[in-house]
Amino acid sequence: MPSEAAAATAAASDQTGNQVIDEKFAGSMCFVVTLMRALESARADRIVSDPFAEPLTRKARPTLMPVLESWAKKEQHPSSFMALRTRYLDEALDQRNPNIRQIVLLGAGLDARAYRLESLRGAHVLEIDQSDRIFAHKQQVMDELEAPLIAAKHDCIVADLLEASWEKKLLDSGFDPTIPTFWAMEGLLMYLDRESNITLLQTIDSLSASGSALWADMSGEVMLKQAELKLLKAVDSLKDAEARQGLLSHGEDDPLQGVLSEIPWQLEQQASLRSAGTHFGREWTPILSGESKQPVSFTFLVGEKPLAVAA
Repeated sequence: MPSEAAAATAAASDQTGNQVIDEKFAGSMCFVVTLMRALESARADRIVSDPFAEPLTRKARPTLMPVLESWAKKEQHPSSFMALRTRYLDEALDQRNPNIRQIVLLGAGLDARAYRLESLRGAHVLEIDQSDRIFAHKQQVMDELEAPLIAAKHDCIVADLLEASWEKKLLDSGFDPTIPTFWAMEGLLMYLDRESNITLLQTIDSLSASGSALWADMSGEVMLKQAELKLLKAVDSLKDAEARQGLLSHGEDDPLQGVLSEIPWQLEQQASLRSAGTHFGREWTPILSGESKQPVSFTFLVGEKPLAVAA
């Protein structure tokens, strides 16, 4: 299942007992995104503070910085987009119903919210990703840092969201379908085709008690066009993933009427980056389409499963 956390996952080598991140592994999108969080966290005007992003990408930095510099020369640097996306999901978690103490992060990669978000204190955080190497790297770094968990319980589940087995693996890890859950789908839905998205969302719905919540982001349809992928195609380190499968598989200009509407949840637009504006004090200039030079749609959405109505 391609997601940012596993879109370009490759091998990690082991030398003298220490995990060494090789170039292909370091080039995976989750390392790129996490390095962006590290760079954002170092800014004086940061809108996201992730103290674990830098140590998680420290060994990969020599490989990834040239990638980001090349990226920045060819297209608008995406760091502000990643910072805003991270912050909007943080806000949704912080503002969720306090009765929701079960959090599922789909395509989690190097996410460190179980260690850094105070609003997750006392919660059970379950992360799903298809890459055991990414989870192993994250656990090694956290162990070396002696980083204390904020979450009361934290489980990392190796599973492919395109396979039915992920549901059983989730349940076997202590997931309780009888209590409300917060489902986070950060950088995920655009990597699945429409049918796979609907299947995933229907499974989420079946596992969710009334009062559950979700968060997702969606890019516009223009991002599916070949000409619009220059931003990623220009980065040599990501071409291995592209050779295996299409980089982006789904986009929607009106996501309130898209795949998320296939389940009976109440949906709201949390924010849109299609227009210029200020978000958390950060000025945002829309990313323009390479062909039409029109603003590209990026939308953040929240949803809630309605309470059951007594017969």
